[in-house]
Amino acid sequence: MKKLLSTISVLMVALFALVSCEQTSYLYEPDNECLTFSASSGSWLFTDEPVIEFQLVRGVINTDLTVNLDFSGASLFSLETPAHVHFPIGTSTATVRVGYDATQAEAGESYGFTVSFDKNQMSPAGWNVFTGTMSMPGGDDSEFVDYATVEFYQGKMNSSVELYDEKYSTLQVSKFDKTKYRIVNAMNSGVDLDFTLGSDGVVYLLNETVECPYDGEQYIKVPSTIEYQGELVTFWIDPNPKYNKAAENLGTGEYTMALTDDGGTSITWYVWMETASKGILLFSDTDDGWWRMYYDVVNLTPRPNPDIDYMKLGKVEFYQGKMNSSVTSEKVLHSLLLVNKYDPAKFRIKNAINSGIDLDFTISAEGVVYLLNETEECPYDGEQYIKIPSTVVYEGERVTFWIDPNPKYNKVAENIGTGPYLMDMTPDGGTSITWYVWMETASRGILTFGDGDDGWWRMYYDVTEVYY
Repeated sequence: MKKLLSTISVLMVALFALVSCEQTSYLYEPDNECLTFSASSGSWLFTDEPVIEFQLVRGVINTDLTVNLDFSGASLFSLETPAHVHFPIGTSTATVRVGYDATQAEAGESYGFTVSFDKNQMSPAGWNVFTGTMSMPGGDDSEFVDYATVEFYQGKMNSSVELYDEKYSTLQVSKFDKTKYRIVNAMNSGVDLDFTLGSDGVVYLLNETVECPYDGEQYIKVPSTIEYQGELVTFWIDPNPKYNKAAENLGTGEYTMALTDDGGTSITWYVWMETASKGILLFSDTDDGWWRMYYDVVNLTPRPNPDIDYMKLGKVEFYQGKMNSSVTSEKVLHSLLLVNKYDPAKFRIKNAINSGIDLDFTISAEGVVYLLNETEECPYDGEQYIKIPSTVVYEGERVTFWIDPNPKYNKVAENIGTGPYLMDMTPDGGTSITWYVWMETASRGILTFGDGDDGWWRMYYDVTEVYY
């Protein structure tokens, strides 16, 4: 109770001091000028009007008052108001003006300034420092922020192909124009699809177009990593806004696009789909090739993307001599090989042996493989190995692989450093990534295949195709 009464007393003093700054108060004559800025901060975009304004306010108006302002900030700002602000008798507000030179601002960047006065002149409930921030729209990715997760869907494709990195993308929205969006790395193509959204739901695609060789019209070309019957698919998107829309829900959220209660928002446009040998894909005698492509907004939380720094390099196929004669599932045999966008010596095998685990490694110029995954203690010898619980089945039981990360046993064979990355294929396709493994099942423990077998066998990942 004592603490509560003390708090109330402090609040009463503060309120009394605030009231006493008003001109109508006859209870207290302040011994300072009771000044405050109208707000403690503000933010703006650079515009054609080269000045911004905010207010300096005082609570006593029966005398002249001159206030000294201090100014600091980026070199493109200047204080337009005199540094000595004069309040005549009867005047309670003064306008503070800050000018700027927008030609010095770079796209996508923000700049700040502060204006302040002596704290001894401040109202007990006011601000003696004003902080301003100005931003310049534009500038590659700096204009956009992550907004939602979208999922690719095209009926004739999704029923025929298994999508990996192509399935999900991040939807971004412009910080400065809430009708402007970006689908990042659409279909794992390296192409960002930019568009604005009208209040009526019409999608206006902003990407540059190229002439399509099939009809001479201008379309957006997106060379994806989706494969159809063994060939990469290129999408030709018709940018004509009469065919494009965002369906189901508009204008009910913070931005122009939002989710309905049942999660139904789709961004759609028409596409041609092309492969090298088949040209435009047709699925019936009367098919003209045009099909709707959907990007369904899955949720308004950007999808975590552990592969954001990686891109597809090729395909790899699992091989372990004592196992592969017993393994038939393509989900187990085939994996995607990724390469780091910024470090071409760093690689990732996605979902190794259908385990849900990605194997990360670097390769030295000599071809030595350095595995990067965390290790754990193996119960069979107490050493540290990488544990991979696969879906490989041997004699009716799932196989767990214990990979020895010791780099003296691990290498990339046949070809190093002859292509755009440190790993490449020989002319006959011979590049293998190898390391030693123990193989374990629940009932047999470490698998051995002879009296002198210590259980260690080489595991291969053969590079069967490289994307360029």
